[in-house]
Amino acid sequence: MKNIVIVGGGAAGLAAAITAARAAGGAAQIIIAERLERVGKKLLATGNGRCNLSNARIAPQFYLSQEQKYLEGFLAQMPTKIVTDFFADLGLLCAEREQGRIYPKCNQASMVLDLLLASLRRNNIQVCGDFAVDKISRRRDGFLLTAQDGRTLKADRLLLAAGGKASSALGADGSGFLLAQSLGHSITPLYPALVPIKTANNYFKALKGIRAEVCLHLICEGRELAAESGEVLFTDYGLSGIPALQLSCYLQKGRYQLSLDFFPEISKAALTDLLNQRMAEWGAEPLENFLLGTLAKKIGYMVMKSQDIAPLSRPVGSLSEQELARLAGALKDWRTPVDGTLGFEQAQVTAGGVPLSEVNAHTMQSECCPDLYLCGELLDAVGFCGGYNLHWAFATGILAGQAIGKL
Repeated sequence: MKNIVIVGGGAAGLAAAITAARAAGGAAQIIIAERLERVGKKLLATGNGRCNLSNARIAPQFYLSQEQKYLEGFLAQMPTKIVTDFFADLGLLCAEREQGRIYPKCNQASMVLDLLLASLRRNNIQVCGDFAVDKISRRRDGFLLTAQDGRTLKADRLLLAAGGKASSALGADGSGFLLAQSLGHSITPLYPALVPIKTANNYFKALKGIRAEVCLHLICEGRELAAESGEVLFTDYGLSGIPALQLSCYLQKGRYQLSLDFFPEISKAALTDLLNQRMAEWGAEPLENFLLGTLAKKIGYMVMKSQDIAPLSRPVGSLSEQELARLAGALKDWRTPVDGTLGFEQAQVTAGGVPLSEVNAHTMQSECCPDLYLCGELLDAVGFCGGYNLHWAFATGILAGQAIGKL
C-alpha cells in the first residue's frame, strides 16, 4: 500500500487528507504529520471563532501575489462551490452573509473542526501529532521525513501544507518554506499581511482606543496604490481595523503614507461650504465645539492641532480663510507616514512564498520535484478579509488531495 504523507494539519492539510482518502479509495495510507499535539488549532480562531470559510465572490481582485498574472488560472480551478460542496458532503450547513461571506450556519469554528476530525476517523487517516518535520530527503522510491526527535516517515507522495509564519501562538513557524526550498523551490520575500499598520504619529497616539468610519488611502511615492473604507481603530502604534489590515497586504519595500478621509461621502468643496456655514452660525462658540456632531470630539481636536489651529478656546469666528481651508483639507486628506506593520505574531496570514509559476494550477503538483505537492499559505497568494484566505487553504488542499490520491 502506498503512503501519502501530508505535512501540516491546518485547513489545507485536513481538506487534502480527506479528499485524498476518497480519491484513493482505500488503496493508500493517508498520514498527517502535524508539529503540534493536535490538528486544526488555527482553524478554531478564524472568523472570530465563527469560521468564515469561503466567499461567494471568489475573484483575482480579492487576492495579491508577486506573480499576479498566475492568480486567474489558479482561481479558475477553485470556485466557491468546490469548498461549499466539500463541506456539504461532510454534513455542514452553510449560510451566505454580508459581502458574500460564507459561514457555517451554526457560526461555530469548533463545529467545522469536529466534522473534519470525524471524517478523518471515518477515512482511517492517521494523524502523527508532535511530529515536527526537520528534514526531508528525496529518494529514488519517494521521500524520507525526519522529525526533530529523530522519528521518521516514508512517503511515496508528499504534500506540504505546513502553513506560513503568521500567528506563531497558534503553531505557525514558517518551517514549511525551508522544507520547500530543500526540495528545489524558490521563495518570494515573506512579510506579514492582514496586520495592523504602524505610524510615527503622536496625534494618533493621543487618539488611542477611538474608532472612526473613514476612507483610508495608501500612497507610495506620490501614487495611490489602494483605498479601503470602513471602521479604523486608532492605537498607540498606529491604525488597526479592517481597512488598515487590507492595506497592509500591499506594504513591502518603499516609502508609504496613509491618508484618512473622514468625509468620503462629500467633496472637499462641499465640506468647505459646510464649515463656512458653521462658522457663520457658531462664530461665538469656542473652537473645541466647532466640529460637534460631525465626528468624535478628540479626532476634531487632533486634526485642528495638526494644522496649527490653536488654542481651542478661541472663538470659531476667529478662523482665517487659510485656516479653514487647511482644516477642510486635513479632514479630507489627513496624512501620516507609514512606519511598517506589526510582526508575524499579530498577522493573520503570510504574504509571499512559493511562486505560483512553480506549481501546477490544476493539481498543486510541484514543477520542480516529482511526486511533491504544495498548497495553502505556503504559496505566494494572500487574500483580503472576508473568507478569501480560508477559501484558498481549503480549495488548494482539495485540489491537491484529488490529484495526490489518484494512484
